[in-house]
Amino acid sequence: MWESRWFQRFWGIVGAASVRVKVLGIVLGVIVLLGLFVMVQMRQALYGTLEAALQAQGIDLAQFVGGRVDDARLCCDADMVTDVLEGLQEHYSGNGHNTLVDYMFVTDENGDLIAASDADALTPEVIRPTVPFSEPQVRHLKTAQGDVIDITMPLPQSGGEFRIGLAEDNIEQIVLVVTTQIISLTLVMVAVGFVAAFFLTWILTRPLLSLLDATRTVAKGDFSVQVPRWANDEIGDLSEAFNAMTRSLAQAERERAERENLRASYIRRVITAQEDERKRIARELHDSTSQSLTSLLVGLRHLEEASDPATAKARLAEIRKTVNGTLDEVHALAWQLRPSVLDDLGLAAALQRYIGDYQTRYAIQVDFVFRNLAERLPIEIETTLYRVIQEGLTNIARHAQAQNASILLEQRAASVRVILEDNGVGFDAETVTYSQKSLGLQGMRERVALLNGKLVIESQPGQGTSLFIEIPLTEAKETSA
Repeated sequence: MWESRWFQRFWGIVGAASVRVKVLGIVLGVIVLLGLFVMVQMRQALYGTLEAALQAQGIDLAQFVGGRVDDARLCCDADMVTDVLEGLQEHYSGNGHNTLVDYMFVTDENGDLIAASDADALTPEVIRPTVPFSEPQVRHLKTAQGDVIDITMPLPQSGGEFRIGLAEDNIEQIVLVVTTQIISLTLVMVAVGFVAAFFLTWILTRPLLSLLDATRTVAKGDFSVQVPRWANDEIGDLSEAFNAMTRSLAQAERERAERENLRASYIRRVITAQEDERKRIARELHDSTSQSLTSLLVGLRHLEEASDPATAKARLAEIRKTVNGTLDEVHALAWQLRPSVLDDLGLAAALQRYIGDYQTRYAIQVDFVFRNLAERLPIEIETTLYRVIQEGLTNIARHAQAQNASILLEQRAASVRVILEDNGVGFDAETVTYSQKSLGLQGMRERVALLNGKLVIESQPGQGTSLFIEIPLTEAKETSA
């Protein structure tokens, strides 16, 4: 659990940093880690190489100096041997040689000191006796002056041992110089990497920030924003996709606004039509039905005043005639409001009666065919299809200048389809469908859309018009249920 909490805290800090900071941190971190790794490896490799070279050089030097000391012991006293050792130490510690001799001394067979170049350097660690040997022995000692490579050579002629100590200070200095150079190179690489990473992050994040600003603008409802394509890479493709999305959103917003305007106009038109229809019905009730009822009252009064059966019978015949006329007028009004045959017998019978009256009124030949139609459809589908076909035939009579029309009403497994065609003058469907002058078509589309159906209009000037209507049955049944 604590590991998860620490990780969440770490990720919360890292995740809050910007993309630029992340990229800069990654680049600089890689450079620093790589520099540290190279520095450690170089130090170890260089130190080992220089130490091996110094050891080989020390063995050669010990063999050479040991031979001279062995000869000096045979012919000279201890003071002369000391002078030889001091001269050789000074010589091999000079600038002409890549060595720094800490000490040289000679011991006899018992390990007693005979001569030394620097008696002060002979600490207990240095003069510690060695085991018998026949070949040069190398030891690494830590003295007060520092690390020393101690090499012991046997003296075969005079007996005893020759010891020489080579300081490792030169190795430390060389390694320090190389380490300083590596650090300097790493710092230069960090500076160059920082500049390169900053430029890289600028290239990467500038289009992303542009996309971010554009996204915020789109979120406020402004779909006109477009972002520039910075490069022909994935970010450039993302910019193009974003621009395509905003263009689609702008087009969808324009179409939505147009549909809303048309819907508002359609609703106003419907309300106006309803009020006009109410006014017309009120006028007809006042002018026709009201007069018929007034005539009925007058007839009843005359019937009351009739003095003989013959006159009363005549008055009754007139009253019966007036009542029949009033009933016909009421039936006509009821049919205009909603044909009763639609509720009683269904869609096909209602359309047949309406088409018969339509052909008589407008002298337009209409072929009506229905197939696989169930005895009754859901009431909302029958009403919608009846009103849509009624509106379509009305548009043909008003605008199409057609002589013939045809209607195909077909029920399928999961939908009802209507095809309404005419041979009229036609129109540009792309231009007229969403115009303010096509509220009839828009009303038909709205009615069909309420039942999750679709209306497709195909028309060209001079080529007639075709309406394709399809309404799903399953969704309508679920809605009615």
